Amino acid sequence: METTSNPSNEVKISLPAKTIVSTARSHLIDTIRKLNLFSSNPLWSPSLTENEQILSTRIFIILTSISLLIVVSYASLNIRTRTITLNKFSISDFEQLEALYPNTIKAPCTEVAVRYDKFLRVSAKFNQICSSPFIRKKWISSLFLYNATSHNILDFRTFAFSHYRSLGLLCQLARQAVNDAYDTFYSNRLINRYSFSRAQFDEVSSAVTINFYRNLLTNEKRIVSILSMFASKNQLISALRTNTYMVSKPGSKIFISYDRIYRELYGTEENLCECTLRDNQCVYPAGAFYNVTLSNLEKDVENDPSPQFQIPGLMAGCLPLEAIRQSTLECLFNQSCIDVISLQPKISRPRALNVSLTRFSLNLTIGSLFDNYLFIESWENRSSFENYFAACAPRYLSYSYESQFYLGTIITMTLNAFGGLVIALQLITPALVKVFKLIKWKKQRTEQTTTVEPRHVQIELTNKLLKRRKQAIVIHIHRTIHTFNLFPLKNKNDPDGERIGIIATRLYIFLTIIGLITLGIYTSLLKRNKTYTIDRPSSTQFEELYSMHSSTLTCSCSHLSMSYGRIMSLSPRFHSICSSEYLKDDWLSYFGRGSIPHDTYEILLIDFRASG
Repeated sequence: METTSNPSNEVKISLPAKTIVSTARSHLIDTIRKLNLFSSNPLWSPSLTENEQILSTRIFIILTSISLLIVVSYASLNIRTRTITLNKFSISDFEQLEALYPNTIKAPCTEVAVRYDKFLRVSAKFNQICSSPFIRKKWISSLFLYNATSHNILDFRTFAFSHYRSLGLLCQLARQAVNDAYDTFYSNRLINRYSFSRAQFDEVSSAVTINFYRNLLTNEKRIVSILSMFASKNQLISALRTNTYMVSKPGSKIFISYDRIYRELYGTEENLCECTLRDNQCVYPAGAFYNVTLSNLEKDVENDPSPQFQIPGLMAGCLPLEAIRQSTLECLFNQSCIDVISLQPKISRPRALNVSLTRFSLNLTIGSLFDNYLFIESWENRSSFENYFAACAPRYLSYSYESQFYLGTIITMTLNAFGGLVIALQLITPALVKVFKLIKWKKQRTEQTTTVEPRHVQIELTNKLLKRRKQAIVIHIHRTIHTFNLFPLKNKNDPDGERIGIIATRLYIFLTIIGLITLGIYTSLLKRNKTYTIDRPSSTQFEELYSMHSSTLTCSCSHLSMSYGRIMSLSPRFHSICSSEYLKDDWLSYFGRGSIPHDTYEILLIDFRASG
């Protein structure tokens, strides 16, 4: 029984449902067909038939829908640049926003020029020799010998005192140079209108410190070069008789000056090196010549007899300062070597230097260690972005980004446009229908005219009908304009209220037109910023864009610092004397030992050859 009753119940239930749906659909279609929005329009209702009102309604709905669709599409697809400005923010806010908007963020500094000492600290770690006992007074004093000149000039005892005192002087000069450079460096200022990001700050700090190191070494190397030239060109005579010695001529008051000549080793070959002609750069390995007195002064410097002990890395030369510059610290890393060069057995001998505490080769000369490194093992750079940001003290923070309109903005624009569109289309749509009807009527009237009547009669009748129609339309428009009221009263018999409504309508239309004109002018004159980004532009592209958009073009660098050598080249042109024959060895040797016989080398101080 249940199986037979279910189908009948479904049929009974489904038939009314289909009827309701069908009825509702028919009613909806009929409502849409008869939809009339102009039945009570005060401007057009009296002059429109019901069919014309329905047609106007349909055209009105279509035009309104298309217009709103255009407005929504424009609002949805249009991209605008939004600029946000913050007057209160922290450094963490700045870094977070900088990560999101690196190309548009700006934080103008209150203090545009920030001193280096407010955010940067550099410190040098010197080689252990500059803090060792070997440059202290106790060790240096122990090397002093009152009869130092009685030894062979290749004997380390001749110049040991001057050697280590010069070494201490070089360490002192290095420390003083670094301390003076600190004062100059910290007084410099980092100048930038806007605050750097942390990455930019780190790059700038690194470039600044590297430039500081290079300038420090370059300046000090120039000073040493000047001092070396001063010592050589002024023909300073060493009290140790290592570059020049004077011998009195028996039976006279004349002193004979002799220049030292050292033997230079080039592998297995030996060459002669005269101190005067080589700017006191002649050197020879030093050793310990015990029980050997000074040889004949007039003989060339020879390693004969051989030393009892060859001191590794220690060089003898024309001047102690030049000799130590060409020596190495190799001996000071060997305790046995230190024991050999210790001249005072009663004084405790210093401990050897620790080879694991230096990054330099043991064969590196002291001159290279000073000129290229200033005895500095390492630099420590301590920079603080937080301190820089606090010193910069940005006044405000602004950033820009491109975005589409929000949903709320789209709805607002649509509603604003809807009000104006409704008013405009309510005025225009019926007029379009009237024009369409007039054209259609004229065409039908022409077709209905009999072909029997003469053509001029047809034209005359048509013109009369058109004239009457136009007069009727003009009269209707004139009457409608004078009586047009968007604010009608329920009481039709109140002339004063009717007149006030007409005036309010005219004022409303006037203000609406003024608003639309103002909006149109504003929209046409409004300039919107549009940002274009070109990745890795060429120099040609940059120059072209700069000529067109010089005030708004920005081109950020991948590297904030670069060497001048990459972008420019300087080449001085020296005076001709600097490349003349007068500075070559052939000419200079004329004033030296080579041009005057050894046995007649007697030059008075007033003779120009003495200082030539």
